[in-house]
Amino acid sequence: MAHDENYYVMMMDALDGELAETARNELEAHLRACPECLREWNALLAIEMLFRQSPVLSPAAGFATRTIALLPNRRARIWALGLVYAVLLLGGLLPVALIGLLVVRYLPILQDPGLLGHIWDSLANIARVAGTVVGALFAGAGRIFQEQPVLIGWVIILAGLVILWGGVYQRLLLQPATTESRN
Repeated sequence: MAHDENYYVMMMDALDGELAETARNELEAHLRACPECLREWNALLAIEMLFRQSPVLSPAAGFATRTIALLPNRRARIWALGLVYAVLLLGGLLPVALIGLLVVRYLPILQDPGLLGHIWDSLANIARVAGTVVGALFAGAGRIFQEQPVLIGWVIILAGLVILWGGVYQRLLLQPATTESRN
């Protein structure tokens, strides 16, 4: 509620000692009339008292020097990073060098015109077989849809359901989470 937010801000100002006398009187009158705000005010006072009564903690003696001593050595860190970068560089150059070695070693074989023609014939046979398989699949699917036209309707309904629920799922993902905060 809007009045709760205004009175909540007034409670925060009162705790900080920054509330004017007229606003303080208004807050006190409201607290007498609104039990919910009075419970909130009492909880805030209890928390503030708890913070004021808690002892201030300071770090143990020598904490800073022990912490700095536990930090990694800068020189060792630089050597370790250099070693990691060298391994990564060699890891990237090694495949390139291996490919270069294979090309140099097998280039004479690959330049043979008879071998190249045989490779092209094999690729053409593979493409012809793949075309025959895909054509047979489409022909079979067409025959099934001719014999069972209801299947087309079911496929359309299923596709629609998938699209619908995909949209619902996207909406749920993009919807921001609602959280209540008084700050």
